[in-house]
Amino acid sequence: MILTLLKNALSAKALIGFRTKDLEWGETIIGYITEINQDDFTVNEIDEFGMFIGKTTFNIEDVLHIEYNDIYQKGLEFIVKKGVSLNIDNRITIWNDSYKLNTHFQYLKEKQILTTFFLSEDDYVIGFVHDFNQECIIINAVTKDGMFDGFSCYKTTNFIGIRYNGLFEQKIKLLFDNINIKDKSIIYL
Repeated sequence: MILTLLKNALSAKALIGFRTKDLEWGETIIGYITEINQDDFTVNEIDEFGMFIGKTTFNIEDVLHIEYNDIYQKGLEFIVKKGVSLNIDNRITIWNDSYKLNTHFQYLKEKQILTTFFLSEDDYVIGFVHDFNQECIIINAVTKDGMFDGFSCYKTTNFIGIRYNGLFEQKIKLLFDNINIKDKSIIYL
């Protein structure tokens, strides 16, 4: 069955994800199959930003599972097919105390810049500044897949940093714009 799925992906020129026995749980290789033989197949891999990173050949019997047509892959496929090149040089990161971060919120709100707001290095929220004052900020939250995810209100003293225009934010903004051009049911405060 795995060989059949791989052949179908090749003929459909579909983006697939898969895990081999050499990968940790949760790690997935994503790309387009370029060639299949009886025992192995070659994939033109893409990274998490939709950029091609090279071709790799895998043994079919090493494949543990295959994923296709999920929301993450659809987002990557949109970026690849659109031919968008994300700019690594655009990232702005500011690590500062929360009071000094407040000075950036007005700019982010006016320009409607998708931003990652850090509560700690590993805890963050992604979205747009909806409103703020010295004490609180309301964020139009956005998922990593570019979907509107409601509103979040935080004390501004909770933040240790912000980042915008990085590869992560550029990718999410592309997906957000694509989804929200089609979905007019999103309600903004």
